[in-house]
Amino acid sequence: MRLARALTKLEASLIVLVIVLAVVAGWGWARPTQPPVTTPTATPKAVKMYYIPILGKWMSEDEIRDEIKKEGTIVVADWTYGGLVETYHVPAFKKYVKKHWGVDIEVKWIGTQEPEVIVSSVLQAIKAGQPPPYDVVAIEAPYFFRAKKADAVEPAIYVGNSLMKNLRWVHPFFLQFQPYGVVFQAIDTAGLLVNKEKAGWVKDYKDLADPRLKGHVILPTPGTVHFANFLVNLALAMGKNYKSPKEMEEVIKFAAEKIHPNVLRYTVSEAEIIEYLERGEAWVVAWWWYLAPVEAVKGYPIERVAQPQGNVFVPGIAWIPKGVKHPVLAQIFIDFLMSSDFWFALDFPKYRESKEDFLMLHQNLLNDSNFKLLPDWIKPIYSKIYPYPLDKMYQWYVFPDYKYIEEHTEEWSELYKKYAGLT
Repeated sequence: MRLARALTKLEASLIVLVIVLAVVAGWGWARPTQPPVTTPTATPKAVKMYYIPILGKWMSEDEIRDEIKKEGTIVVADWTYGGLVETYHVPAFKKYVKKHWGVDIEVKWIGTQEPEVIVSSVLQAIKAGQPPPYDVVAIEAPYFFRAKKADAVEPAIYVGNSLMKNLRWVHPFFLQFQPYGVVFQAIDTAGLLVNKEKAGWVKDYKDLADPRLKGHVILPTPGTVHFANFLVNLALAMGKNYKSPKEMEEVIKFAAEKIHPNVLRYTVSEAEIIEYLERGEAWVVAWWWYLAPVEAVKGYPIERVAQPQGNVFVPGIAWIPKGVKHPVLAQIFIDFLMSSDFWFALDFPKYRESKEDFLMLHQNLLNDSNFKLLPDWIKPIYSKIYPYPLDKMYQWYVFPDYKYIEEHTEEWSELYKKYAGLT
């Protein structure tokens, strides 16, 4: 009995010990534990990169901004725009760069009416292995084609260029020479200016032979490219090929025998042309269309006539020479040039209110949807001045062989003077 009882006590002790250990073990496992402390790893922020033509590399916005600061200045070769360059064009581009890139820059605008000097300077510099004197050239089309033929133009102007996002919204007509250049004018055309009250029946260049116009026609001075453009427009109206010597002689003879008797004056002086138009003596002038809206807003009944056979188009084309010193700003200038900010003076209210100033600076609608951005005063007459809708440009305009015209200007002029008895 003692042995059995002893064994029972031992068993009881063991049971107690097991219970205690179980409780201790259970408490230990149930107690919350502190997770090991680890230092969080920062996830790097993705940086968007842009391919930059001319430089030929990918850059972030910060890197582009730094490059703009480094370049600091841009040199633009363009026209004088009636004295608006210093008060509008230069400040507008500075403001554009500051607005989009947060950088202050300097702008040197070489305004000239002598495009031959500009393109010659570019070609000479490139030939000598030197940087061209201008970062952007924006002058008449013939000089663009000359530079392109000389392989002096950067192929950087195209839809998809990260620095030229505005090109996405531009009518295809203006982009037909990408990636080398962009047409930035919609009205700079060698065409007819007509007094609609005196000669509203004039529809094309053949009509200049009508005897009712005797003493009321102004033509460009023979020997000038303006006169050559007149002859080519007449050839288009007559359905003749201006590159055929035989057919062109027929055109010149028609002009000398039928149109010359109606001529009031031969001149390339715009001041004279304006004077004769405003005095009502000139009913039809073979000149440049851009003058029509300027006279119209003054209250004179002058309008441009788009002959259905097409008109010689000599617009401004902007391009970037090879090897420029400031390639990033050059590309940004093209973006600015094709922006609604620029053509509609959105940040310069006084130029929207001034009719003459607005007509001087506005030469491009960019796309038809931008019609709503125009000042209210011009909307009712816009389609009488500019091509609108813009598809009309395909019907109105002809890009001729400028070099051929230039080479034959003297020959055609001498033949005309012979038939007209001017020699």
